[in-house]
Amino acid sequence: MKNIPILAALSAVILTGCGNISPPFKAEQTTVTTAAPTVSAAASSEAESTVDEEQVKHDTFIAEFFDSNICFVDTSTLVTEAMKGCSFDNETDNSNGVQKITLKGTNGGGTIDVMCVDLSQAQLDHDMEYILENFGDYYFGQTSAQMSGITEDDFVSNYRMTSSVVSKGKYQRYVSVQKSDGMATQFGYTETYAVLSENKLTVASGAFLSSDMMERQSFSQLMSKFAENVKY
Repeated sequence: MKNIPILAALSAVILTGCGNISPPFKAEQTTVTTAAPTVSAAASSEAESTVDEEQVKHDTFIAEFFDSNICFVDTSTLVTEAMKGCSFDNETDNSNGVQKITLKGTNGGGTIDVMCVDLSQAQLDHDMEYILENFGDYYFGQTSAQMSGITEDDFVSNYRMTSSVVSKGKYQRYVSVQKSDGMATQFGYTETYAVLSENKLTVASGAFLSSDMMERQSFSQLMSKFAENVKY
């Protein structure tokens, strides 16, 4: 099964991812004034150009990934095992190679996407770590964007790690969210966990937002169960 259906579904969202200042020092008769460092227009332009080039490389990789000869592997067993004992009301929709689980709690809700991609015939011209980091960052961006009204300023924790050993590797990124408008507080959690082993890339990526901190904790524990059930 090639990528055409999921590419059509995802192509629309591919482009949708200090210093210390010392106080002035005064001598008895001398005032020392330190001017703030300035950045030349050329240096600023060069930095922006570098960022743009990295974004283009990232977007190009994602397009190549979904346009390569990939096959989707059934993840129903993984989902069944991880969802055992789940405290949330849930529904699962399996389409385009991705199992999307919709979760509903008493005070909030969220989703989890689960998929496994066989890359044995993909012929991607990238090493394992590059594939994990770029696809992991891409999917994390898509997942975290589902928490409506939440920005990076609302993140109270932010963890990201990629590791590889011989012919397998894993990517993990998660953030906790806490946002208050003075009247109510929202608690959120989003995580992407991806493992590349034996030419198969397995991804579990979810986000949850609630006014109940305990529901956020329960969702975090659910994502841990998915990570435990992904073969590595």
